[in-house]
Amino acid sequence: MSLVELELQLETPLFAGGYDPLKLDEQWFLRPSEVKGVWRWWARALVAGALYDAGRLRGVSRNGILKAPTPEEAKEISEIVGIKMGLGYADPRGKDSVASQYSLLAEPISDISQFVEIYKDEERERRDDRRKKSVPVKLLDGQFVELQRVNLLALGRMQHEKREQEEWQLQYLRPGARFWLRVEERVSKQPVRREAVEAALAALSLALTFSGFGKGGRRGLGCFRVVKADGDYKDLFDPGVPAAERVNRAVNAVRRLLDIKAIESGEGELPPLPSVSARRLAGGYRVRGHDLRPFQVIEVRGDCVQLLEELHNFFLRSVRAKKLYGNPKKKDTLRWQLAAWVLGLPREQRQKRPQQGKQETGYRIQVTGVDRRASPLLLAVHEGANEGVAYLSVFVSADWPMQLIWRGCKKKKKDSKKHEKICKEVKKLITERDVAEALVIVLDEFVD
Repeated sequence: MSLVELELQLETPLFAGGYDPLKLDEQWFLRPSEVKGVWRWWARALVAGALYDAGRLRGVSRNGILKAPTPEEAKEISEIVGIKMGLGYADPRGKDSVASQYSLLAEPISDISQFVEIYKDEERERRDDRRKKSVPVKLLDGQFVELQRVNLLALGRMQHEKREQEEWQLQYLRPGARFWLRVEERVSKQPVRREAVEAALAALSLALTFSGFGKGGRRGLGCFRVVKADGDYKDLFDPGVPAAERVNRAVNAVRRLLDIKAIESGEGELPPLPSVSARRLAGGYRVRGHDLRPFQVIEVRGDCVQLLEELHNFFLRSVRAKKLYGNPKKKDTLRWQLAAWVLGLPREQRQKRPQQGKQETGYRIQVTGVDRRASPLLLAVHEGANEGVAYLSVFVSADWPMQLIWRGCKKKKKDSKKHEKICKEVKKLITERDVAEALVIVLDEFVD
């Protein structure tokens, strides 16, 4: 049975590679599995927020992580999302596993080939030397932008050409492409309750509003706008509903599903995982006169092209410094206080000419078994009727490694040998206060 049918329009370039990460998957330009993954992520954040508000989610410090959910808390969240909301549950013991009660179908509305863009190195050769390393990305109106995430994809072009006897190229889907996204309820012996369907689809509405898909989906790429919605639950996807109201609807739907009536008031410690909660945090952290909370959204309006290029590149220090101080080489507060790790880990760079073996600069995690920590900031950019709108979703949680190493290098004086550098390392011990204060700095710089 069909629950809702959505007409989606791509708002920002989509880099959804298939077996080759640089080439589009022509069978699935928009993968239902990826939509389902982002959908589940927001469902977990909503459930975690409801439990945190009720005082049932506190977490503990373990395995070198500042704070993580206890096994019992993690199991409860998984069971609520998978069984009660119907998004599927994989029992570690293999006994109580439940298949997802929803099926997704994503298909193009019209010929998508007209929106496929291919960037080749021969185009780069026609540009001036100063800009050869960057890859311009085409938007709906024919304008071009330069995006940090796309330039990172292009770093391995020379290795690709040497390994493969073919020319390097990068494929993506430019804005304007339209898709149908159908959500259907699978036939089962125990149909999902209406309260569960509302909570689940409210989470999908947040996923489409505040997240993107494909590479750079957390940085404003692959964003879709709901053009039209049909079905019994179409009101949850009404394009005219403000973003704040969407969040309130989703929070209330999850609370009704869990029958949480007495919400714990007052201040709390940082939750052990990203949570959609409106409680104040203990510590009195403030950003521009407002209390820092486990979840907040900053809304920015303006020209869509400018929003995408400038806000996407905000996460690159040289761009922040140029915007804030007029000098891309100047160090901002995040750099001075060695707090840029809060933008996501790892944040390390390999030296161009290492003198002895493999040497990286930047931040390295000093916890066994932990390789990375995704950014707590999600950027989405949409093109409205009169102006563009961008949403920066910020999650303040304590699921960070306790120990980091920062390594920095600088060139010696001019009279020293060429390429010789001085390097130093600083050990960073992370606390909950460090996480909150680092995010306050990020939000201050973002607003500036």
